[in-house]
Amino acid sequence: MTVMECVGCTLIAYGVPFSMFVFTIAHHPFRIIISMTSAFFWLLSLLVSSLLWFAVVPLRDKLAFAVPFAVVFQEIFRYLFYRVIKKAEIALQKVQMQELTAKGMVFDRFAVAYAAGYGFGLISGTFAIVNVLSDMIGPGTIGIFGHSQDFFIATAFLTLCIILLNTFWGVIFFTSLDKGGIHRILGPGIVLLTHMLFSCIHTMTSSSPKNIALVGSGNWGTAIAGHIGEKVRELKGKYNEKIKMWCKEETLDDGSKLTEVINKEHENVKYLPDQKLPENVIAVADLIEAIKDADILIFVIPHQFVKKTCEQLKDKVKKDAFALTLIKGFYVDEKTNELLLVSEIITNTLNIPCLSMMGANIANEVAEKIFCEATVGSRNDKHSEDIRELIDTPLFRLRFYPDVEIIEMLGALKNIVAMLAGFSEGLQAGFNTRAAVLRLGFREIINFCRLYKKESTPDIYLESCGIADLVASSLGGRNYNGAKKMAETKKSLKDIEKEDLNGQSLQGPGTAKETFRYLQAKNLLDEFPLFRDAHLICEQKIEPKVFLENLSNHPEFSRKQPKQ
Repeated sequence: MTVMECVGCTLIAYGVPFSMFVFTIAHHPFRIIISMTSAFFWLLSLLVSSLLWFAVVPLRDKLAFAVPFAVVFQEIFRYLFYRVIKKAEIALQKVQMQELTAKGMVFDRFAVAYAAGYGFGLISGTFAIVNVLSDMIGPGTIGIFGHSQDFFIATAFLTLCIILLNTFWGVIFFTSLDKGGIHRILGPGIVLLTHMLFSCIHTMTSSSPKNIALVGSGNWGTAIAGHIGEKVRELKGKYNEKIKMWCKEETLDDGSKLTEVINKEHENVKYLPDQKLPENVIAVADLIEAIKDADILIFVIPHQFVKKTCEQLKDKVKKDAFALTLIKGFYVDEKTNELLLVSEIITNTLNIPCLSMMGANIANEVAEKIFCEATVGSRNDKHSEDIRELIDTPLFRLRFYPDVEIIEMLGALKNIVAMLAGFSEGLQAGFNTRAAVLRLGFREIINFCRLYKKESTPDIYLESCGIADLVASSLGGRNYNGAKKMAETKKSLKDIEKEDLNGQSLQGPGTAKETFRYLQAKNLLDEFPLFRDAHLICEQKIEPKVFLENLSNHPEFSRKQPKQ
């Protein structure tokens, strides 16, 4: 935000009240005194409300408790100020009469009520906006996470409403008490009820906690659910602390249901054993129930199930929700032979925007709170701040770029190279050879991404979603281990998934298959020999050693060097 926007919102909030002060109060000293004293009484009401809030420890985080009492105390102190004014009425009238007589004016019986309401409103509105105006000067966004992009201007108009309404309430309150009879009850009652209604509506529309849902409960899905579950507890009401995690129901070896075990033991004993989950992470077997009322949906399922899952969710998601995909994989459209990314499927099917987050994030290490980082692709600043608030911690740092698609593709393609690294290890290739595999594989990753879309900056490949994720996955990830086992034992990858990976799916083979189809349709297989051979090895059409034999003929070695 800029100083210009700060000035603009200040004029919206205080333009009319300043005019009111200049034309109706500034020239009357007694009205200035009344306004200042009235503001002091409002501050006293704030003090009493704060003391009550501090005393009632269990309800400190409950706005439903705080708002009604704050309104009641404000109106009590408005009445106490009226009583003080009545005590000093004779002296005040003498001062006012002298002032009016000197100007040839008639006594205005509403002057005190008007000035008192103005003072109440001015100090109340100032407390509502002063921190926001400070944030506008920027570049920080302290205190505005979780609000809409129109938060600043909406707060400015809200401040104007607070000042004007309190001025109006002051006039109604004081004149009703002056009239006596039924008005002594009716006037203050109307003021209290309308003040309460205004405050409650504002609280409900601006502070309702957002709901988070995870679609997926595998190794990585469970780890990130636990991380977010702990983080939302620290945010104190900005998000619903109950994190729903969709868990496709499975029956364990002892006959128990996986969701029941997770919710009872607070541990995903099948996919992330020995790692405790926060109690606010709830496993839900029903997909529709899991995402009900969710404002942010985080997708962490194998990419081959995305289409089917999204079809089930169609027309079931809130219109103003958005998604974040952590899924490392993509499709090739059967009709057009063009790439179809997970984020695009989610956006097109659910009609909501979708961000992507990729990086060197081995699930067990995230669960154990070992330092890591990730890269988020987002073109919406508001959504970026939501994700930063939900995930970013000193032990899990985030970096943001607008390259949603590139970041997503990097997360998928590195699984192919990780498998090649596993094949190399299983074949006991030398370290020089393994390093060459990684370098050439990384080059193919970059070239493939550029077939689809040009990156905003080459720096994206040096982020966690690029080289870091590739290195981590090529040192010990699931795809690396599965490929290594295949080279050592000559088992099929399907058997390895079933026998060695506890039923978890390898993402590399599926991505290699889709990549092969895409390159074949464009007659580019020979330009990407590592990607080509990876798919053929997964399909057991060639031996793993063949890709090592082909390294020396990689097109990278015959490519002309750029001129200096």
